[in-house]
Amino acid sequence: MQCTVLMALLSPITHLLAQPTSAVVATTQGQLNDGTDYRIDMPSNWNGAVLIGLDYAGRGNPLEGDQNATNRHLLAQGFAMAGTTRKVTGWAIHQAARNAVQTLDIFERQYGKPKFAIEYGSSQGGHTAAVSVQTYPDRWSGAVVQCGGLSGSVGQWQGKLDALFVAKALLAPQSQLPVTQVPKDFETTALPAWRQVLSDAQKTAQGRARIALAATIAQLPEWSQTQKPRPQIEDWAARQAGLYDSLMVGVSLVGQAMSSRLQVETLSGGNISANAGVDYAALLQRADVHGLIPKLYEAAHLDLQSDLKALAQAPRLTADPKALAYVASGIFNGDLNVPVITVNGIGDAISVVASQSAYEEAVKAAGKSAQLRQVYTASAGHCGFTPAESVAAINTLMHRLQTGQWEGTSAQSMNDRAQSAQLGLSRFIDYIPAPYLRPYSRCDLARDLQGTHWLESATLAQALTTCRHP
Repeated sequence: MQCTVLMALLSPITHLLAQPTSAVVATTQGQLNDGTDYRIDMPSNWNGAVLIGLDYAGRGNPLEGDQNATNRHLLAQGFAMAGTTRKVTGWAIHQAARNAVQTLDIFERQYGKPKFAIEYGSSQGGHTAAVSVQTYPDRWSGAVVQCGGLSGSVGQWQGKLDALFVAKALLAPQSQLPVTQVPKDFETTALPAWRQVLSDAQKTAQGRARIALAATIAQLPEWSQTQKPRPQIEDWAARQAGLYDSLMVGVSLVGQAMSSRLQVETLSGGNISANAGVDYAALLQRADVHGLIPKLYEAAHLDLQSDLKALAQAPRLTADPKALAYVASGIFNGDLNVPVITVNGIGDAISVVASQSAYEEAVKAAGKSAQLRQVYTASAGHCGFTPAESVAAINTLMHRLQTGQWEGTSAQSMNDRAQSAQLGLSRFIDYIPAPYLRPYSRCDLARDLQGTHWLESATLAQALTTCRHP
């Protein structure tokens, strides 16, 4: 069937697909006004809830293949599923959040107002979900945020900056390696150069100690590769190798620090990260709770205090007010008006698990802790959740929406819920992440924009007024 052309879409096409589920699924596809693809899948046994998120459209059929077992199961449960693609918006998170609302508008015109409209996404999609429920709280019933960089649009990039800043200062201080101002040709210039410096350093005891220092300060995991066992505390070599993996192997920090930072800088018109006034010796003391770095430095016959002094003397970086104003909507204030459950793996090198603490603290400071639950999986890699784990998180939020009460979110409760879905492996663990070392709040933004016209033009200008005179 062909549905009516609406203001927010271009020539949508609806067709019926027989899926390997207990329901027949009607699929609508089209484009939003900015050219972003969207897709809506409506099961014949709709339960009144719709899950909407980034990356549901534009990456092949989200109902086919082993990796989409989660989507098929949710449709069989009666969830409608919908979403967009990042191809147009990229790191323009505020636009992706707006597109999610436009997709909800289309859904409501076609099917009526859902009982529950839920933001659901992973990685950049998780970040978008958190931004969307903060910016449009009246449109969403709740959110499931997976591996979403919840230290915010500035905070997460400050941690990534620290990793490369420290590595460059100690491994190649005279080099032209970029930490910010990533060149457009980074794939053939900056990225290979960074990889060469780090791989060469990993071949020596001195280099390994300094790599571990940089990665530890950035709170990178010591385990990020699924094919490797999680290192034991007493295995210094394996822990250091794990930190190197987080910097260099697979979906790693150095790759994202070039590709994604370039996109952020291009969109925002400048640098959003700063380390002026940062005491790296103090950060190391807080981050290295098991004393790995002194042991590695001692084994390498290096003077740790000398390197920390060199870091203290290294020229610092500041952020561009224009760029900060552009990403303002991605700085979380914690004022949750709908329930949110977050999911993060402990071995994620892109969305480091400590970033969950920054979100928790923001929510606590806003007095909204009752709206938030955070759960963790003993998994390595970026967003490596199993279908059972994702379904358990969604069903946990649904129970909260239907009853007004959170069902148990302990590891045992989450694993029991996951196993009841009969979708395989579940690895929830009881876990308390370390405090995030480089949080960035709206009051920090107000401070950094004070005296500039960008404070008035920032997306959050009205909310920032309370921070101007602390």
